[in-house]
Amino acid sequence: MNQLTDLTYDALLSPASAITHGLGPVADDWAAAQVWLRAIASRGRRNSPETVATYGYHLAKLRWFCENIHGVPPSRWTVQDVDAFYSFLADLPDEALCAQDPITGAFARPEDDGYTPFRTQPSKSSRSDIQRCIHAMFRAWREMGYVQINPMGLHGAGTVRKVNANRAVSIDLYDMVFQCMDEADKRTFTARQTDLRDRFIFIVLRELGLRASELIKADMSAFYRLSDPRDGKTYWVMLVREETAKGSKERKIPVPRSVMDALGTYRQAFGLSRLPEPGETIALVLSVRTNRSAATSTGRVIKDVQSRRYFQAWRPITTRHGLYHIVKGRLAAAAAFLDEVGDTARAEQIRQASPHWLRHTFAKAALLSGQDVRNVAAWLGHRDLSTTMVYTEQEALDLIRSTNSVAPGLLGDDI
Repeated sequence: MNQLTDLTYDALLSPASAITHGLGPVADDWAAAQVWLRAIASRGRRNSPETVATYGYHLAKLRWFCENIHGVPPSRWTVQDVDAFYSFLADLPDEALCAQDPITGAFARPEDDGYTPFRTQPSKSSRSDIQRCIHAMFRAWREMGYVQINPMGLHGAGTVRKVNANRAVSIDLYDMVFQCMDEADKRTFTARQTDLRDRFIFIVLRELGLRASELIKADMSAFYRLSDPRDGKTYWVMLVREETAKGSKERKIPVPRSVMDALGTYRQAFGLSRLPEPGETIALVLSVRTNRSAATSTGRVIKDVQSRRYFQAWRPITTRHGLYHIVKGRLAAAAAFLDEVGDTARAEQIRQASPHWLRHTFAKAALLSGQDVRNVAAWLGHRDLSTTMVYTEQEALDLIRSTNSVAPGLLGDDI
């Protein structure tokens, strides 16, 4: 990373080191930020580990900006510094993007040259998330006496993300993704593994409405059997644990047969039994690459790939970006096919989709099939029913029906 020569040690030290403040002894602003982050994590069910980790990513981006671009630590910021940060986020310079391997596309790690916490240009909603996080930190710093002013006070805390029900993939486009996967070359062992894993990912996102973080943080034991004493049948359920669920809201989701079928063939391709067993700690989403540090029960490192495959020493995929890369790759292949046949409008739609679009796809499909909105809300893990109602157009329908009851004929039907 580039180091700014005009930054001095004094500039990085806490401005409040000579005065009393409630954060305790901190060496610099980044230590003060960690005190705030630990306080956030200690609030229990209000903030899941996933939320705390996301705040940590936002702070890493702030730090990179301060140390590599701007040269002013946050505790000395004014409104003008905030404006500079916003402008930076809105149009990242090339040097702010994390380096990638030209062959594999893998991003540099924190210890590698060329690493930055920015993998892509932040979207408008992502910039708003960063803004709310940093604003909350400044507000806490001010309450604890660490800074005298909140430099973001005039900018506000940012807008809360709203559900965009239009960001969904139609069923026919979903089928197009599977059609392109059917036609892809699968002559190698790795290609067959990748195909079955990716099918499982698309099916589980479509049928269970999971958030990306809930999928990649789960392990195989998230799936378990549950017997219903009323009908005497046994069903499969997926547990979304509070450590990974948004807002730490644990939920249990009934699993359709299509998901279990896809999970079974995917597991077998990776040398696992068809159905998961209680207590399995293997990650739910696996890489086709093996773990080079894997060892036998006696501690001997397994050196060759074939042996690591035999011992099922697969690397886990545990980052949202890893899942994003898989999903976007399959969507891009489907978009390319649509471009070839001249269907550019639908190609552009599917090219814009992301893992979270597939969650919206589930919500819309569930409600359109007649499922009760309360059940869908529970399935999605929504605390507020109004969040789920966004997918139903219920507010507009209520107004239409109310108007028709007092003024029949005023509104035109389909003309």
